[in-house]
Amino acid sequence: MISFPGFHGRWQWNQLSYMPETPEMASENEREEEATPLRISWRVHPFTEDFWKSTLLVVIIIVASVACALFTGWWSMAILAFVFLVVSMAPYLFPVRYEMDEDGILITFLGMQTYRGWEEFRNFYPHDVGVHLSTFKKPSRLDAFRGNFIRFSPDNREAILTHLEEHIKRADIADGRQGMSK
Repeated sequence: MISFPGFHGRWQWNQLSYMPETPEMASENEREEEATPLRISWRVHPFTEDFWKSTLLVVIIIVASVACALFTGWWSMAILAFVFLVVSMAPYLFPVRYEMDEDGILITFLGMQTYRGWEEFRNFYPHDVGVHLSTFKKPSRLDAFRGNFIRFSPDNREAILTHLEEHIKRADIADGRQGMSK
């Protein structure tokens, strides 16, 4: 567990918390190769990960805002364009904090917290940079509107996927694709 001086459990980043073993659990864990974490928490901030991509994004936002003002003649339009562009890129520009436990996942973004229990999710689809949690058993076009996309930090991909495998009962994806092709 990584802890910073002066910070409490709420502000710890990239921590894996394990529940202390009772004698009954010790015999079960001897059979298992590795104890699974009961709580995984991490913070993702894509803006700080790639300097050139982030610099290009800032330049594009500023140029688009100024161009909007020059074409319309209203500087209030530049401010409005700037606000719209920053809001649309907010998941990239601002940090997101995730906490997964035995009951569900807590997502904290810009001070707002969203909690969803594992019983709401029916399937998940891993990608290179994250995993999409879906409320549908089979792939659907509505996945983007009903599910959540969870980004990985560089070192926790396998821990997150293992935790999801234990808590989300996945449908057979092959059945879903056969149904869509008919």
